[in-house]
Amino acid sequence: MTLLIMRSCVVLLCIAFATIHPISHLHAQNSPASQNWTRLPGTAVDISINSDGQAYVVAPDGTPWRWDAEEQRWRKMSGDFVRISAAEGNRPWAVSSDGVVYRYNGLWWENKDTDVVDVAADTLGNVYIAKVDGALKKWNPLRSEWRQVDGTAYRIALDMTGNPWAVARDGRVRSFDGKDWITLPGRATDIAIGGNNAVVIVDAEGQIRIWDPARRSWRIVAGVNGAKATAAAPDGGPWAVIEGGAIMATTLLVAPEKIKTEKGRAPQSRAPQAVAPVENAPAAVASGVAATLISPPGAVPPPPAVAAPSSAPVPVPGIVSASGVSADATGNGASQASSRTVAPSGGNDPVLDPATITTSEDITFTDTRQTAKVVSIGRDGSVFGLDAGGSIYRWSNSRRRFEDFPGTLVRIAVDADGNPWGISTLGRVFRHTGNLWKQIPGATGSDIAIGGDGSVVIADASGNLSKLNDTMTRFDRIPGQGISVAVAPDGTPWTIRSDGLVQRCDTSPCKIIRQRAKSISIGPDGSVYVVSDTQFLMRLAANGEDFEVVLTPGHIPESAAVGPNGFPWVVTKDTHVLASKFFDRDEQADRRIAASTAGDTTGSGNTAAVVDIPSDNAFTFSKNITFETFTTNLNTVDAMTVGQNDGFYIFGSPLSQGAKQLLKFNTKTKKFEQVSLSFSQDLIVFDVASDDSIWTNGNSSSSIYRLSSNGTVQRTYSVTSGNIRDLSIGSDGTVYVVIDDRLYHLKPGTNAFTKFNNDDVRKVAVGRAGDLWIADANNIVQQFTGTRFENRPLGQSTKIEDIGAGSDGSIYVTVLDGNAYVLKKWNATNSSFDKVNNINADKVDVLSDGRPWITDTNSNTDAKRAKD
Repeated sequence: MTLLIMRSCVVLLCIAFATIHPISHLHAQNSPASQNWTRLPGTAVDISINSDGQAYVVAPDGTPWRWDAEEQRWRKMSGDFVRISAAEGNRPWAVSSDGVVYRYNGLWWENKDTDVVDVAADTLGNVYIAKVDGALKKWNPLRSEWRQVDGTAYRIALDMTGNPWAVARDGRVRSFDGKDWITLPGRATDIAIGGNNAVVIVDAEGQIRIWDPARRSWRIVAGVNGAKATAAAPDGGPWAVIEGGAIMATTLLVAPEKIKTEKGRAPQSRAPQAVAPVENAPAAVASGVAATLISPPGAVPPPPAVAAPSSAPVPVPGIVSASGVSADATGNGASQASSRTVAPSGGNDPVLDPATITTSEDITFTDTRQTAKVVSIGRDGSVFGLDAGGSIYRWSNSRRRFEDFPGTLVRIAVDADGNPWGISTLGRVFRHTGNLWKQIPGATGSDIAIGGDGSVVIADASGNLSKLNDTMTRFDRIPGQGISVAVAPDGTPWTIRSDGLVQRCDTSPCKIIRQRAKSISIGPDGSVYVVSDTQFLMRLAANGEDFEVVLTPGHIPESAAVGPNGFPWVVTKDTHVLASKFFDRDEQADRRIAASTAGDTTGSGNTAAVVDIPSDNAFTFSKNITFETFTTNLNTVDAMTVGQNDGFYIFGSPLSQGAKQLLKFNTKTKKFEQVSLSFSQDLIVFDVASDDSIWTNGNSSSSIYRLSSNGTVQRTYSVTSGNIRDLSIGSDGTVYVVIDDRLYHLKPGTNAFTKFNNDDVRKVAVGRAGDLWIADANNIVQQFTGTRFENRPLGQSTKIEDIGAGSDGSIYVTVLDGNAYVLKKWNATNSSFDKVNNINADKVDVLSDGRPWITDTNSNTDAKRAKD
């Protein structure tokens, strides 16, 4: 593509023209005709470089950008500023238009003071600010406070000893030698100091000058005019922002691995004499696609060519980005809109990133032979999946499989750095920082998505949209409505309404796209994919209004996610994961990150409903469910359960005399078949794990047995002696047991049951992603919030006989109503239980697709299952 060709040209020229300029002789070399300027991509209003060669600019719209020396391009950061200063590491300082100074801590920008006009920092940790009234202050990191120092300033720079140089509001230039301020000749509007102590200013006429200490004068650096801001590279080579915002450089910052000298050293490279114009390079643009001219960072078009000597390079024009069927979410070419959203920070600019170039290849799928409930893909190609129980997995290209990742969620999104974000079954919002899970305080939602510009948007169960603010402290309401959300590279939310219609929410009200869907995803290139309500994978056409079918031969799509270059992954109706592209990325740290992750996805505080889009092709709850009846040939029913393997089991006495039997429903013959067990004890309390192992206490009051599928004892666990009332297994393999009125649990990989935080339990059920429900000693139904159990509905006391939970999130209870037990389902949206009007039941459990199995032992021993 043209983008890649241009980038390659820049890097190759940097290498071809790399020369070493002795730092100690820099001042003598700065004659007016000795500097050659290179136009860099983008536009800016301020610029800064530290002695380590880390460069930053602020675009005209206030967005900060960081120079990637290895890839020779700007990478977008978060925030909205007018001034910026490189500092130690990749932790710049910046000043906003309203005078607030911020420090970037690696995750977000921290507010450090107000009424500030400039900030200067160095790689030693020295930081100075100039206040609106001219006062000069220095940061004290030990006390986290500012200390006023002698002197006044309007613009500041720090030399290699950490001493400030200042420009006053009237343009006078002064330097501090550690004891006194020394006045220098001339006037300036901006000042910078390079890694070799070369001092650069913008003079009153907009020319770039370098201080010559031997002659005590400012020497002009020819080649640019109308300079507005300046910076100096580690070797002292000036950079400048000129009238119109163009970024000019005399020294190109190139990563060490890009240049090797005969001594194995990587010097700063001098700018080449000329840069090959992009129009001379062959363009590789997908057929039928309009290329869009863009000049990032900033949305201001590049200014006319700068008047310069004949040796000056040809200014580099805007970068041409090839786009595919859907160049952006509107189908109108790549967008230049810039989001001010802070999180996730450090993301790549969607215009410059190769991941944003839509593929022109045919979309064909490979069955990964892995399963998932849903997948999500980040702009770096990281693929994460959730199973029906909410367990998180990360795809490994090298091992061609999903690997365990800590945490449980019901919704997941991936940011530009490959870190997962998500929503728990309680509606709480979490993000992974790269080494731990952190909860967004007070935030709740039902769905989450991250755009190519870093915008994080959630939708709640009522369809309201909210966007994460710049400080990552809260979600603020934004226009738009929908219960499923995706975000375009320009930050525009796309949603699916509760009636299934797709919407684009770049206006208020949202614009309806006449397509019904059950899943929506947008790639970093702007490709919009949906899975329609008729189970077709579809992609937004170039007109931005219609969707075209993308074939998935032999498979029925259920959901989709879009990765780099518009390549989708699909989860099928039978949970198979299909990939149209395996995205190359460095996976070396993946296992270490998973193993060392701290924190969890339990959280605390507010909870909220998590709802799904209704589907006509799967079981949909109705207050009048149709049930199929199956004869058990049992005289009594003592216990029944839906195992984690989705098998339905029932235990009781047969009509013929004899020992009690365990029966399993055969879904093919639609009959119950006896399970032969070598275990001779009763299974009054039992559940079945995903590996078909049976967990029960048998007749014991102090042991829990794990049995093989034929009843052979595989392991015995000692527990506190008492009346073992109930047992349930979660989708993550955690085994819960109620002993007397206390709840205990055995986590996967551990060897002993430990006490949970409640002493008032009679029954327990585990739903999606560890969603824990109980009936207390008074039979009142409660849900665990992460810190405590709360009555459901909140503030009411609903007495139940039994409770069942499905891994899809469905919760059913049986309730005594007059003289009969009735079936009810938890409605998370309305925070109430809906009665199933046409059925009586006293025992219930739930399949993974949300269909309940019931019995009404007061009338007969038949078992009933909800129809599809």
